[in-house]
Amino acid sequence: MFELNLSPAWADAVFKRSSVRRFLEAPQKSELEVLGQLCKKLSWQGISVRLFKGPGLKSVIKGTDVYAVIVAKNNTVPELEGYMGEALVLEAVSLGLDTCWLGAGFHPDIVNKNVNLQNDEHVNCVIAIGKANRPEFNPKRRSFEQLCGLDEKKLKELGPWQYAAVSSARVAPSAINMQPWNIEVTETTLSVLNKRVLIGKYAGVDRGICMLHAAVGAASLGRNPTWKKGEDGCQMRV
Repeated sequence: MFELNLSPAWADAVFKRSSVRRFLEAPQKSELEVLGQLCKKLSWQGISVRLFKGPGLKSVIKGTDVYAVIVAKNNTVPELEGYMGEALVLEAVSLGLDTCWLGAGFHPDIVNKNVNLQNDEHVNCVIAIGKANRPEFNPKRRSFEQLCGLDEKKLKELGPWQYAAVSSARVAPSAINMQPWNIEVTETTLSVLNKRVLIGKYAGVDRGICMLHAAVGAASLGRNPTWKKGEDGCQMRV
């Protein structure tokens, strides 16, 4: 589960990514071809990632009509939706594009018809994709100590891959910036633990996004992260 080849380019993309809703234009054909190839690689383990150009996005999104749909089998853990979807986001950012995760900013009837949604499938989120004047990346995030119980100095002392993984996870996007996770890190593992939130519908998806960021951070220092799902969250071993 959560098996994925992590691109080295994604290590920089995690710190360049910003959620935008006003785009200058849609992606070019060559960029869509690259993203389309990645969608095929991301579509397994109960997840199907599909690209569309045309109606489906609500008016909150301006300047692009391109979006990716994350289709999941009903018995698939929601973290996989976020994990695979954020991989597409980071690839788009590495191509110079911009994105926005949408839980309510799309028309379900149009999207469900486009993907020919089956009775054993669901769509929680889509991702708008285009080119924008990306704002300066300065997201409001919890401190290292609030996130994992260690201040920045102690986290660096624990190890370089741990610091890289937590730093990348710390800037992961989430629905209304709820950050529905806590992180526990040791010499050999990093766990993204469930955190009670007021709006839990997207919490699993958000944790999957955070997990992908953590894995990218660890991989940037030569580690080979693997994930295991548990009752209280997911644990990454390196």
